[in-house]
Amino acid sequence: MKKRILISQIATLLLLLAARPESWPLFWAGLAVMLLGQAVRLAASAAIVKSKTLTTTGPYAAVRNPLYLGTMLMTAGLVTMLSAPSRPLLTAGVWVFAVAAFGWIYYVTIKAEEAFLLETYGREFEAYKAAAPALLPCPRGLAGFFDTAAYSKEVFLRNKEWRGLSAAFLLAIFVAARIKYGF
Repeated sequence: MKKRILISQIATLLLLLAARPESWPLFWAGLAVMLLGQAVRLAASAAIVKSKTLTTTGPYAAVRNPLYLGTMLMTAGLVTMLSAPSRPLLTAGVWVFAVAAFGWIYYVTIKAEEAFLLETYGREFEAYKAAAPALLPCPRGLAGFFDTAAYSKEVFLRNKEWRGLSAAFLLAIFVAARIKYGF
């Protein structure tokens, strides 16, 4: 999906506008989940060589889409931070919207990318697809996260994941300010 990032940003803005965060414990729990998601994204961005090779090492040994797994965790963390125990219907609506919006965005994106990878890499991608699940990591591949040979500083810098880290930091500050000042 070519407009994935723009649509994701609009969906995030709508979540921020609709939610009424109020809970510091949920903020901290959500921040922990968001940081886990960012760590997955950082690892994936240091391992993937986009459009040049089929990456199957590092986090890609455990899951075919670790960048999207990281985004899913970051979204779950954000929505946890935005949850309001005193407003269960609003909180449920925020969660339903987030799951529907991001579920649709990444379902469409993964299907398009898999079609491209199948066309580009053929049987190599078919074998990889059979070995690694799309979004939920398989335990046998988790060791790939700790395979330092799979990572490259140059690849990491080229993939510019620092932008996502910056956005996550700013989102967390904004939600904390909303909880502290009640806006």
